[in-house]
Amino acid sequence: MEASMADDLTQRAIDAEENQKTYQSVMRVSAEIGVPFSLALTMFFTNLVLANGVGAALIAAIVVYVFVFFVVKAFFSH
Repeated sequence: MEASMADDLTQRAIDAEENQKTYQSVMRVSAEIGVPFSLALTMFFTNLVLANGVGAALIAAIVVYVFVFFVVKAFFSH
């Protein structure tokens, strides 16, 4: 019976470690790609709706992506 409990505790520790790695990977990808891309896409379509032209919309989207990428890296990395 004790061997079974020890195996169970070992498996739980392995599962917890895998869950932590998965969580950190998801958070890293969402912070480095998801958030900046979403805001850049929002800025792109906002500029299109405001009739600023495709060129200005694309430049604004790129600037926002780069800015948000560095803000996220600076403030939300741990």
